[in-house]
Amino acid sequence: MKAVIYLSVLVCFLKLSTAAFANQIEEVQHYQAQQLVKGGKILSLDVTLAGVLAICHGKLIDAHLYQQNGKLRYEVQIRTQASQIVNLTLNASNGQLITPAELPSSCIAKPL
Repeated sequence: MKAVIYLSVLVCFLKLSTAAFANQIEEVQHYQAQQLVKGGKILSLDVTLAGVLAICHGKLIDAHLYQQNGKLRYEVQIRTQASQIVNLTLNASNGQLITPAELPSSCIAKPL
């Protein structure tokens, strides 16, 4: 009887640890990002930033590419002209904004 209980606990533990690894967020290395761009899986950071800076004029502070559950995203930090820090999450495949749902008011479009 004890063996059945121990085995059941072990199986539950293994299922939980597998689920934890499945949701793990991984930063994509530079060489991997290059391969993804070459393969057409994601937009380059330069192309993505050109789109972002057209809608939120400022200076890039930081950018990272992450993978979670098979989805790739850029997380960028921009200092706006109003000197506010804006954190944006973008779909790496198409450059579309994921979060925030709306750009903050400190994001001013690049002057034409």
